Amino acid sequence: MQFLPFILLFVVMYMILFRGPRKKQQQHKQMMQALAKSDKVQTIGGIIGTVVDIKDDEITLKSDESNNTKMKIIRSAISRNLSKD
Repeated sequence: MQFLPFILLFVVMYMILFRGPRKKQQQHKQMMQALAKSDKVQTIGGIIGTVVDIKDDEITLKSDESNNTKMKIIRSAISRNLSKD
């Protein structure tokens, strides 16, 4: 009986430390799988652009409409999808 508070504390710490980040990773993975052309995205570096093409692990972004500036980045560099927010 005297170990019951320690067990409860351990369970709460597990929920806070391990389950939260895992859920966030799953949400990010789902966002990456749902990524489509014409989605507006932000990269880890803060660059905002529109998805023009997706090939396996490579994504082409258009960052400037007037100059038709395009750049290729890897899929893992996308931090969030601004079209879905």
